Amino acid sequence: MPINTTALPARYKAIPDPDGRGPVLQVTYAHNLDGESLAMRLYYAYAKAPEDGVALPTEISVETLMGHLGEQGASCAEGWHEYESEPTQQAWDEVWPWAQAQIRRLFPDLAWSVEPERFVVLPWEDEG
Repeated sequence: MPINTTALPARYKAIPDPDGRGPVLQVTYAHNLDGESLAMRLYYAYAKAPEDGVALPTEISVETLMGHLGEQGASCAEGWHEYESEPTQQAWDEVWPWAQAQIRRLFPDLAWSVEPERFVVLPWEDEG
C-alpha cells in the first residue's frame, strides 16, 4: 500500500524577521515518511561525517532527528541543497546502516519500505 501522498495544506503565521527587517511568514507543512524515507533523510544529515573525520553519535534523540528534518525542510523551501557534492561509497557503507538502526530504535513500529517501486540511485551506481 503506497503512502498517502495527498498534500495537506501548509499552515503559516507572520513572525518578526530574526534580523529585524520586518515580518516574514513561518510556514509549517506535513510529510508522510516511512522508515526507509526517514532513514534516508537522517543519512543525508550525517553523510559528510566520515569524510570530515567526525564520529557518528552512538545514539540520537527524536528531538535531534526532528531538528535535522526541520533544517532540511527549511533548506529545500529556500532552494538550497544540503551538501556541495554527493556522499561517497564510504559514507554509504558507514552511515546508511547507522541511520537505519537509529530509525528502527526510535520508531520500532514504523512501516518500512512502504513504496517498493521507489528506488534510490547512488552516484557510484549505474542507473541502467
